[in-house]
Amino acid sequence: MTPSSSFLHSTLILCLIAAFFTSQSTSNPLSDVCAKSKNPGFCLKVLEGNSHQNFHDLTETAINLAAANASATAAKIDMLFNQTNDPKLEEIYNLCTTYYNAAIRALGNAEQYLNMGQYQNLNTAANLVGQDAFNCETAFEVTPGIVSTITKENDDLQFLGSIIVAAAGFLTGSSP
Repeated sequence: MTPSSSFLHSTLILCLIAAFFTSQSTSNPLSDVCAKSKNPGFCLKVLEGNSHQNFHDLTETAINLAAANASATAAKIDMLFNQTNDPKLEEIYNLCTTYYNAAIRALGNAEQYLNMGQYQNLNTAANLVGQDAFNCETAFEVTPGIVSTITKENDDLQFLGSIIVAAAGFLTGSSP
């Protein structure tokens, strides 16, 4: 083997090794998004069947899950309102209805922003969703003698909102 062919052979081997290691370091969008969300375990659980999706599709899935959660919770709040005679609870349920209606509108906007590539607006809408769920839960917490009947639903919507925020961060190139 001549010195130049030996050098060429060594260079080729180094290139192959470098290509192997760089191809092994490709990211997994699901893991990346969940790691940036407020509750990575929850994120992995609700998105477990979506490991093949890219950031855009994961965001769309999270928006759909959040919309389903918000709609179901709004219906539950309406049912609870109709079952109570407690004026304090009626007031809280009215507040929560307002918050959840706003969250549902924000999720509709989020889907439009995603489809238009307006990722900063998407991020803002997703933050509003989480804030609306937080505000509903806070309405229970600041009322003496009242215990929240929808803590899990509020927590879940906050976590789903944080998944959308995390995914939007990757879509804009500035993960949270």
